[in-house]
Order: sequence, then structure tokens, then C-alpha cells
Amino acid sequence: MKRVRWLLGGALFFFFFVAMLYLGMQALVLEKSFHVAQKKALLEGLLAEKERLEIEVATLSSLERIRTLAEERLGMVSPTRVVYVVMGRGVLGKSETETQVALHSGLRKSNQE
Repeated sequence: MKRVRWLLGGALFFFFFVAMLYLGMQALVLEKSFHVAQKKALLEGLLAEKERLEIEVATLSSLERIRTLAEERLGMVSPTRVVYVVMGRGVLGKSETETQVALHSGLRKSNQE
């Protein structure tokens, strides 16, 4: 009879221990799942911000915007002609003392076309 009580008590202790272990593991899994969900939300926010910043960089670095700012804020004007000066030894088959100047009309297409 005492032996049966010991076995029953041991089995009860064993099942209690296994149940506590199972509950502890479930709590740990739940906690880790919560952390993963938080990190996913953070990642989605960061990816959205990255996309927004990439669009902003593309917008701010557009050549048309830079040209407009240069003309309006800085008072710059588009060139009416471009002058190329080539100097140096052996450039374009010229001797060391010769210089070649080339003119280019450089007229830009207007935005109204």
C-alpha cells in the first residue's frame, strides 16, 4: 500500500513537473513570438521610411530641379555657347606650343517645346 502511494505520488509529481515544463516552454514561445512581431513591425516601418527617403533623394537630385534652383535662387543663366580649349603635348596631333579652340553653339532646347 505504501509502495502504491509512493508510485502514485511520484507519478503525480512527474506529471506536474512535465506540465510546468510545458507551460514554461509555451510562455517562452509566446514571448519570442511577441518579440518577432515587434521586430517585423519595426522592419516594415524602416522599409517604408527607406522608400520615402529614396523618393525624396530622387526628387531633390533631379536635374530639372537643380537647374530651376540655380536660375531662380542663384541668378545663373544657361550658356549661349560653349568654348572648348585643348592644350598640351601631342593632343589631337598638335605640337606642344599649339592650342586649339573649338566653339559650340550650346543653345539648349526651351521647356516650351
